[in-house]
Amino acid sequence: MSRTPSTFDAVPSSPFWKPFIAALGLAAMGASACLHAAPATPAADARQGVDTSTCARPERPADEMGQKHNGTSTWQFLVGADGKVIDAKLQKSSGYRPLDEAARAALVKCRFKPAMLDGQAAQAWTAVQYVWN
Repeated sequence: MSRTPSTFDAVPSSPFWKPFIAALGLAAMGASACLHAAPATPAADARQGVDTSTCARPERPADEMGQKHNGTSTWQFLVGADGKVIDAKLQKSSGYRPLDEAARAALVKCRFKPAMLDGQAAQAWTAVQYVWN
């Protein structure tokens, strides 16, 4: 099943969320990686979304404060039919493990709009990117 890539500017009027980009329903490579990662999960409608009002933005770890490390952490989240994160897998590192872990720790607390399968909420994988700059 081919999914159309999309990006999501979490809260356009709020500058602290500008680096947050949710890439939902990755095209060919990402979709196939998701399906191979969880073959028991049914293919579902890719119009999932993160509700950023339900969680705090990722904070730069204290040991990274003096550093000028930048990068993009890309995580795959298995989102349950209730919108809660069930599992998380690092898809692509920012190059700095503390930044990756800080992004994961904050983003797993978010609620997601679950994928839909035959008109009902379904468990499915989705990818979320957080840009550190």
